[in-house]
Amino acid sequence: MNYLKPKTVDEMLKNIDENPDFYIFCGGTDLALKLKNSSVDGVIDISSLKQFDFITKTDSMIQIGALTTVNTILENHYIENYIVILSDVAKEFASHQIRNIATIGGNIVNDSPVADMIAPLLVLDSTVTLLGSKGERTIPLAELFDGFKSLTLKNEIITTINIPIKKHQHYYRKVGARAKLNISKLSLAMIKSEDKYYLSGTSLNPYTKRFFNVEKLLESGEFNDAMILESLEKDISPSGSFRSTKEYRFQVLLNMIKEGLDGF
Repeated sequence: MNYLKPKTVDEMLKNIDENPDFYIFCGGTDLALKLKNSSVDGVIDISSLKQFDFITKTDSMIQIGALTTVNTILENHYIENYIVILSDVAKEFASHQIRNIATIGGNIVNDSPVADMIAPLLVLDSTVTLLGSKGERTIPLAELFDGFKSLTLKNEIITTINIPIKKHQHYYRKVGARAKLNISKLSLAMIKSEDKYYLSGTSLNPYTKRFFNVEKLLESGEFNDAMILESLEKDISPSGSFRSTKEYRFQVLLNMIKEGLDGF
């Protein structure tokens, strides 16, 4: 298997264009699983590109470099003061050792239905800046996903996650079989900003999405448990698995939504 480790952005872009099927990684926390479950001719290690490891703030935006680790996010005062939900997610992300090497960009592009960072970033209305040899573009995070483990990247990498700063209340809860090193049975990220609601969660769809029907229902101000469940049936399609049944996920998600609403 071929191993490439570009030292510059130009070298990285050349490596990607010449080897579009190579697996791109930084921290490598999922690398062994990727190599075990699929045929990979080579890998591109972008961990040397430290210019993509940063957290900055403007009056309207917090920007996080794609190579920023989860522990860096957990310890950052901008995140702690302006987007607390991301700190809450980071606290429950794997172990301290994994948080030290796992990056936010890697968690996103792995595109797992259980990826912890995607749901809170969706409800925060985040965008992502992408870079390829043809230039740079910024898209809503939601437009990055088009199916299970399927991304709209075109020989590109994520360089930056852009999170608008807005006054909001938040709720986050993750349910799993154990307290630590926990792969979620499901989670809910929920934000209320003025009179608008934003909801998303893990392990509830083939890839992480916003719950637009539930959001619209909550904004109407007239709902009950049955109406929330009816809306959820339009927004999520959880499968039964060894982790949880479909019925369990619907009921626990309903309970989470009610708990979140009670706290707003």
